[in-house]
Amino acid sequence: MKTKHAKHSPSSLGYKEICPAFRGRSGTNPAAEEGTLMHEALEKDDYSKLNEEQAFLCGLCRDYRDGELARLSNPTLYRELKLTIADGLTFGTADFVAIAGKSGLLMDWKFGRGAVDHADSNAQGCAYALGVFEMFPELEELTVHFVQPRRQFISKHTYTRKDTERMRLRIHTIIRRANARNREEHPGIHCCYCSKQATCAKLRSLALPLASRYAELSIPEELHPSRIVSPEQMAHCLDCAKVLKEWIESVSFHAIDMATNGVNIPGYKLVNRAARKTISDAMAAYGAVKDNVSFESFLACCGNVKIEALCDQISVSAPRGQKQKAKDALIEKLVEDGIITQGASSKFLKRI
Repeated sequence: MKTKHAKHSPSSLGYKEICPAFRGRSGTNPAAEEGTLMHEALEKDDYSKLNEEQAFLCGLCRDYRDGELARLSNPTLYRELKLTIADGLTFGTADFVAIAGKSGLLMDWKFGRGAVDHADSNAQGCAYALGVFEMFPELEELTVHFVQPRRQFISKHTYTRKDTERMRLRIHTIIRRANARNREEHPGIHCCYCSKQATCAKLRSLALPLASRYAELSIPEELHPSRIVSPEQMAHCLDCAKVLKEWIESVSFHAIDMATNGVNIPGYKLVNRAARKTISDAMAAYGAVKDNVSFESFLACCGNVKIEALCDQISVSAPRGQKQKAKDALIEKLVEDGIITQGASSKFLKRI
C-alpha cells in the first residue's frame, strides 16, 4: 500500500515534463480510493472486498500477469516494490515486478477511465524501470506494461541496460526543471490535476478570455480568490465563473453531438453510460419477490422515504382547511420519534 509520496513522485513526472510548474493536488476522491482498494486486492490476491465489476477488472489484470509470468523461467516476484530512483533523486512503489536472471517485467495497474501515455514514452514507466535497473545490477532487459482494464488496453515497452543513461538524464532534467526558481508554465489538459489551477498566470490568460468573449466579461485583475477583498470584484468573478461553466457545458454538448454524427475527435472516444435503473412500483416489486424475501428485508432495500410525498398522502384524508395542519402534525411526530433526521444546512449565493 502506498502511503508516502516523493516531492517529485514518478506518477507526476509526465505532467512536470510538460509543465515544470505543475504541482499535484493533495487529498483523495472516490476514484482514487477505488484504485487503492483494487491495487491492494491484486497485491494480496484477495478480492473479497470488491464488488462484481471491480473483481472482474482485477481478474483481467491477474490473468494477464500470470500469462506474462509464464514466459519467464523461475522468476522472483515482488509486489508493491519500493524503488529508489535516479541515485536517490526520487522514489516510488512499483505495483508488480518479476525478475528472472537477466530478464524481467514490471506492471502498473491503471484502473481509471482516462488514457495514459504509452509505455514507450511514459515518464512514470521510465522512472520505475530506471529504479529496477539500479536495484538489480544483473538485469539486462526489462519490459514495462501499463495495464488499463477499463479501457481494454495494454501498452508495453522493453528497456535495456544500455538505455539507463538516457533514462537517468530524462528524469534528472524533469526534476531539475521543476526545481528551478523560475518554473515555466505550460497550460494543457494536465491543469485539471494541478493544485495551482487557481493561481497559474498562463492558465488565466488561456481560460478567462474564453469567458470574456463568451459573455463580454472583462478579465478580473486579481485571479486568486483568497486575495480578493472588494465585494464588487468578487461579484464580477462569480459572473465569470458562471459563464465559464456554461461555456464548458456547451463545449461538452456540441462535442458529443459531433462525435454522435461520426466525427472523430482526436484523443476522445464516444462511450455509452448505462442509465440508472429505478423501480417505479414498490408494491409490484414486493409481489415479485415476496416468496423469497421477507417484508422486513424488502423494506430495508427501499431507501429513503420521500417526506413531501408522505405528507401529501396524509393530507388527502384531512378535512378541508386542515390539510396543512395534518402535514405539520406528521412532521412534528416524526421529529419527536427520531424518525426524521436533518443534515447541516449549506449556503450559496443567489444572483439577484
